[in-house]
Amino acid sequence: MPLSPARLAAFRILMKIAQGGGFAVDMLHDDPVSRFNPADRRLATGLVYGVLRQKSCLDWYLATLVERPLERLDREVRMVLRLGAYQILFLSRVPVRAAVHQAVELVKRSRQRSAAALINAVLRKTDQAGFEQACRQLPADSPRGLSLRFSHPEWLVSRWSGRWGLHRTGLVLHHNNDPPRVHFRSNSPRLGQKEMVSILEAEGYRVCSCRLGEGIWVVDEGDLTKSSLYRRGQLAIQGAGSQLIARLLELKPRDVCLDLCSGTGGKASHMVQLGKGQASVIGVDSNLGRLRIARERHGRQWSNLRWVVADGTRSLPLSLRFDKILVDAVCSGTGTLRRNPEIRWRLRVEDLARLAGLQLKLLDNAADLLRPGGTLVYATCSLEPEENEQVVERFLSSHPGFRLRPACDESSKACQELRPHCEDGFLRLPPLVTQSDGVFAAVMEAVK
Repeated sequence: MPLSPARLAAFRILMKIAQGGGFAVDMLHDDPVSRFNPADRRLATGLVYGVLRQKSCLDWYLATLVERPLERLDREVRMVLRLGAYQILFLSRVPVRAAVHQAVELVKRSRQRSAAALINAVLRKTDQAGFEQACRQLPADSPRGLSLRFSHPEWLVSRWSGRWGLHRTGLVLHHNNDPPRVHFRSNSPRLGQKEMVSILEAEGYRVCSCRLGEGIWVVDEGDLTKSSLYRRGQLAIQGAGSQLIARLLELKPRDVCLDLCSGTGGKASHMVQLGKGQASVIGVDSNLGRLRIARERHGRQWSNLRWVVADGTRSLPLSLRFDKILVDAVCSGTGTLRRNPEIRWRLRVEDLARLAGLQLKLLDNAADLLRPGGTLVYATCSLEPEENEQVVERFLSSHPGFRLRPACDESSKACQELRPHCEDGFLRLPPLVTQSDGVFAAVMEAVK
């Protein structure tokens, strides 16, 4: 049996991620995976995300089967063991013999032929019933036990359990290991909701509306990146929580707006859309590659979108004063661990203070560009107070010309669906509630 292209692609992607190179979501939509048939594409995607989500749990179990410490094995050998064990322990449709054979072939291809016998021996001892029994013996009343069972760093589990308690933390960890749902919206001034759904259903997709807000849709079946609407830029794939952020700006036609951390432009295009196609939006990002993607995805639909390559933490080359500014800040991403599982293995507790410093610089620069009476929305996909409430408090204490406004104002029709998630003036969308990313947002106003 030849080596499967899906397994080889998954191995190579996982090795790049282990070396700090990029995110799975980008590599899985690039060559060669983008050219695979649907079955191979699903397998490659499932293997990459599955191994990333279960990494420390797999290593913990494999350590009981390998005679020497795992860290003393070559990186390629450890990765092949994880891939093989994941298939045996978590993928019931993959025969054990096939998983073992493919792992042996894969380690040979990775120039570690001498490890083939080790791979074969360890994976033949890998047993689903034994694994499940070992997991049941892990203590559910300690961060260490939860960390191993649900494959999250122990320092992060300890933080969350201290804040939420062990039971709720366990629910969040379990949630983070489930495949995320794909949310999307119309991204065209000429494409109505009914027409969008009709076209997608005619192409074989199954979709339904999302309870979090009007105009937010979720995919039940199908890869939207292959749809005609996505290829034409008339449909935007965007998390449910992310789609709610721009609504806090209460955009109006003729508003002049800034998206200070634009990335690939999803929120910037949504801002134009919410402004009835008449709001003007400038998207700023330090990464030229991301802005090229933004222009390709959104520029054909919205003529009022402009892009500027600049570092939002430094003085910006803009002379305008804006009515509305969105700072969807660079952050730890702890609210996105379901969608971006590699973050949990890269993040360190000391990163939180560093990121908070960057977030304050972004807000400082945004404050200089907002006109009196204008609205500034600060948002993150973090669950950590150091990046959320504490950043807002520090900003307001050093900017007396700004005040906090309730995120879900009683007079705002645009924010009615958000009111159950607003407390103490802030918007908080926990992952368990949104079934998407965890989101925090604050609305601030420049006093006239």
